[in-house]
Amino acid sequence: MGSLFSSAEDDAPPAAWRLGGEREAIARRLGREEGGAVRWACRVDAVEPGSEAFEALRLTIDDERERARVLAFAKPADQKRALVSRVLARRCARVGLVDAYEGVTRTARGKPYAVARGAPPHANFNFSVSHDGDYVLVASEPLALVGVDVCGGKQRCEALSESLEPYRAAFSIEEWAAFFSGGVDLDAFLALWACKEAFAKALGQGLAYDLSRVEFVGYARGGRGPFASAHVVLDGRVDRRWRVDVAFLDEWHCAAVCRGPPGDGLLPFFAAPGAGRDG
Repeated sequence: MGSLFSSAEDDAPPAAWRLGGEREAIARRLGREEGGAVRWACRVDAVEPGSEAFEALRLTIDDERERARVLAFAKPADQKRALVSRVLARRCARVGLVDAYEGVTRTARGKPYAVARGAPPHANFNFSVSHDGDYVLVASEPLALVGVDVCGGKQRCEALSESLEPYRAAFSIEEWAAFFSGGVDLDAFLALWACKEAFAKALGQGLAYDLSRVEFVGYARGGRGPFASAHVVLDGRVDRRWRVDVAFLDEWHCAAVCRGPPGDGLLPFFAAPGAGRDG
């Protein structure tokens, strides 16, 4: 995932809130234990509910309530996504916090976040998880706020191809006219929806956020969709502190990672032992 979204040179935080010098270089090593910044994508079709492999993986989840929640879903597809998302979240938190890892819990709104003991190795380690269709994604950052989203799946894309009208309220009048006045543009929808959701998740607001407030101005083109990288336009104003990167994982799935300044978040992203254990 890292090579799809960013590189050590292109993905450094803006000067206004960067760590500086060697510390920043260490923090931006994607996927390395000392870095705290990862981009992982995992297909869920390799693990079948009821199999020994599924159960063995479920037992690695270090929270009895979360292990039970995996089996609470009625559909096998939902069980697979629930399992892989919980396993990846904990693996990501262990990579980011190393010896300071205490566990993963949830805010009152259900957002998972890492619990640290002692002094965490990063100033604002936080992560985001998303699942849709055949994929589960996780992204983390040592300082920047981060949100990740994957949008798609064959069945959903086939339904979207019929009409986007149920989603119209999530787009501004100008956005809708620019991208969808001529009919369904599936690639544009997948990219824009993933970007909007990733931004809302980075803020810690999720479903409570009015997605029509946020648009994007692209500055790097990709093979599919309106852009590969963009800055956020919030309430009509460009905010270059916020960046979103897009990648199509296959024919049916689009992923986006959004990063922004740590002071803009609504909720804390890691806590001392016992904090926030509200289910």
